[in-house]
Amino acid sequence: MAFVGTEAALARGIELDRSRYPLVAMRAGEHYTQDDWDVLMRGMIQLIVSGPFGLINDTRGSSMPNAVQRRAVAQMYADYERQARAHLLASGIVGDSSLVNGILTALNWLKPPPHPVRVFSSMTDAERWVLQHFNVELRRQAQAPSVEHRVG
Repeated sequence: MAFVGTEAALARGIELDRSRYPLVAMRAGEHYTQDDWDVLMRGMIQLIVSGPFGLINDTRGSSMPNAVQRRAVAQMYADYERQARAHLLASGIVGDSSLVNGILTALNWLKPPPHPVRVFSSMTDAERWVLQHFNVELRRQAQAPSVEHRVG
């Protein structure tokens, strides 16, 4: 079961799709603002402190985060390291080119996040890999869209 609308390009903003929580998908459009990024960071912190989940980060068609945004991610991991280690089970990053995938892989080698990360060229492969990090109950919960966790 795929996330609704994940194959359509997101033109603006950032979407954090919780419809299949504890499996969460993040997509950034080609253009997003610092305010969009700040909303994303608040959403990620909320997820990290709430409980176990897995993330699929669809970077296809989006611009790379700038230095301020990369620092915000590093600060989030520093401030919430214990919760991130316990609750963010795995992150599958989906890229649209071998160059982007190589850059993402290299960045993760230089400063590994406190959870398993792997780069993929398709949502299906990323989802399959992230779900491998779930226990049976979490996998069952991720199969059907959740009423409680809407897109935001």
